[in-house]
Amino acid sequence: MRRFFLLGTSVAFSCGITMGSFFDRDAALVSMLVCVGIMVAVSSVFRKEYIVFVIWIGVCIATGTLIAAHSVRYYQVLDEERAVQGIGQVRGEMSRGVFDARFVLELHDCEGRICPQDLVLVKTSLYETFTDGMSVRFGPCDLKRPERFDPHFDYPMYLAKEGIGFVTHDCPVEPEPVRGDPLRGRLHDTRVFISSTIGKRIPEPEAGLARGLLLGGSRELPEALVLDFRTVGLSHIVAVSGYNISVLAGGFFLLGIGLGWYRKRAVWIAFVGTVLFVLLVGAPASAVRAALVAIAGFGAFVVSRPIPTVSVLCFAAALMLLGNPLLLRYDIGFQLSFLATFAILFSAPWRSRFSGKSWFVRSFVDVFLITFSVLLFVTPLTLIHFGTLSPYALFANILVLPLVPVAFLASFGVVIFGWIPGVGALFGWVTYSVLHGLIAIAETIARIPGATASYGHVNWWVVVVWYGGCLSFLFWQHRVVRKAWERELLSRYTGGT
Repeated sequence: MRRFFLLGTSVAFSCGITMGSFFDRDAALVSMLVCVGIMVAVSSVFRKEYIVFVIWIGVCIATGTLIAAHSVRYYQVLDEERAVQGIGQVRGEMSRGVFDARFVLELHDCEGRICPQDLVLVKTSLYETFTDGMSVRFGPCDLKRPERFDPHFDYPMYLAKEGIGFVTHDCPVEPEPVRGDPLRGRLHDTRVFISSTIGKRIPEPEAGLARGLLLGGSRELPEALVLDFRTVGLSHIVAVSGYNISVLAGGFFLLGIGLGWYRKRAVWIAFVGTVLFVLLVGAPASAVRAALVAIAGFGAFVVSRPIPTVSVLCFAAALMLLGNPLLLRYDIGFQLSFLATFAILFSAPWRSRFSGKSWFVRSFVDVFLITFSVLLFVTPLTLIHFGTLSPYALFANILVLPLVPVAFLASFGVVIFGWIPGVGALFGWVTYSVLHGLIAIAETIARIPGATASYGHVNWWVVVVWYGGCLSFLFWQHRVVRKAWERELLSRYTGGT
């Protein structure tokens, strides 16, 4: 049972979070009691050494259900606050729309009254500027609960999964002369430096794509280009995903090797660099999850022991859900990034069959199978949430994915060497060429007739059958590959007899 302890604990806790998130509190508690009762009853038919494990699984389900139900209930009954004023601190970067600008405020001192623990989304003028970590004086403000404008989109809970419980309009906010959070201030200055350095060496819209690759998000891209990326299924390349994290970690590791360090010492450069990068981009869910998996891989390398990657992925997801149970239901990015990473890990047996082929064949097969596996797992969820599907997504990703690590590392090189005359211009020209190629591919495929197909309502039972079939097929593939590996190993030791 020890080999399944980590995976079983993570999956059981996540199942509890699912029940607490999708059912109302009473239904979730009833479902939890039924599940735990069934497990206790079933445990009587197991051997004694399994009974404790089964009971532990029941405890994990119950814990997850209670935590998620409490979190959902907390935001459902949260009351508004009137005439609040005091000192707060800006969290994250401002986002600017057509008519207003928005930023998130954390309340610290409310002048004699207890400050709400939840963050506040402040809507202000387009001409105001507040930076991450800045201390401000606010108020008096009326903190209102967010309104739900669309019955198909739960906007209040969408904000709640970011810790935002209130919104306020036309709230007086002025910067304080005292210094705010120094770490957040330095991270903001670093982001500004990266953005400005890229802007000096690369023209738009390629510069906006470079910022998206390094800092995440498509805010710097023109609306038409964002639509083209979405049409052909390439929006993920400007998200801080596990793919970007793995490329960056590998680059830091090779940097350590290049400095003459031993492999186990070079791992520490990759570890520190990955953590700093996650902090720099604001620690989104996809980056945190990918970083946890990468750190587990570094740790396994240091102690010279293999790790069960799927178990570590599920454990990373369970840790994130323990910190924020609302991610599972209300964060589409968390759902898609977890499924994509899961698909990549489970496609490994297919890819391992081509390990003896040439570099070109192996690289092509890797890109094709990774893209196909990811699309296989994320397509049902994409249809449920967005109702659209790109028939050319597989083709577009096969063309683009080999260029993404080159563009990512080249953009990183522009930031590092952009200040050096001559060298910075060379890096800028190379990076511009790669980024321009990415944009040209997206725009060309988006112009092909039928690039986007719209679908109506997708039933949940279809999704369940789809994922059940995918998992069954993948587990069967794992068994086939494992048996083939065991036969090969046996033939080596027996001399082929």
